Amino acid sequence: MKPFAFALLLAILAGCSTSKGDVSWRVREMALAPTSTVVLYGPGETVLLTMKRQTVQKLLLAHFRITRSAGIQAELFIVEGDDPNAFAGFINGRRMIAINIAMVNLIGENVDEFAALLGHEAAHWAKGHVDSSKTRSSTIQGIGTLVGVGLGVAGIPAAGVITGLGADLIEASYSRDDEREADATSIDYMLANGFDPQGAVRLQEKMLRLPGGLKVPFLTTHPSGQERVENLKKLIAAKQSKERLE
Repeated sequence: MKPFAFALLLAILAGCSTSKGDVSWRVREMALAPTSTVVLYGPGETVLLTMKRQTVQKLLLAHFRITRSAGIQAELFIVEGDDPNAFAGFINGRRMIAINIAMVNLIGENVDEFAALLGHEAAHWAKGHVDSSKTRSSTIQGIGTLVGVGLGVAGIPAAGVITGLGADLIEASYSRDDEREADATSIDYMLANGFDPQGAVRLQEKMLRLPGGLKVPFLTTHPSGQERVENLKKLIAAKQSKERLE
């Protein structure tokens, strides 16, 4: 039986922070897993993430709805990462949105929180932040051997080896005004698709409670945590009030 697997190197990456993962999983393929539980394996059959297939499918549906509202096309990936983070960037020349494993674990099964995260990253694309950001690029030549990991189902690990690769890594930084605009736009996307915008507040509060606080990559590149919570609350109240009047 062949393992249901997908492994690749993130060749070009730009995001909310400089944190990057070397291994990624396409959420579209994860959603097609033939079992009720999807397991992502690392080297040595180490379990990196376990998700209910239903949760994966809800995540993918939220992605489709959010990107449709944003008027963009972007593939959704889950990538390695020990500190909660998400970012927008390129993979094989195509737009992508990535959520790392630590962020998936932090959110759990809360689709509204996933929608808030997806909306924020989709807004970076829709508002041109990624394309207009100042980037710093460097070429990695002659990478020796990278151990790729894939999606394992029913306890079967998927492992592969990617050798002799070179890659251009691009780091993008956004201004705090960009981040505020992405937050505001994400609320619009959530309301347009029936998601609870309070999910954005809850996700931010979760990150603020994490050990290390502002050392979390997703927070260090954004307006201060408490400021962001207050801004989100005001945005939500104003937008919901406007909806009621309309």
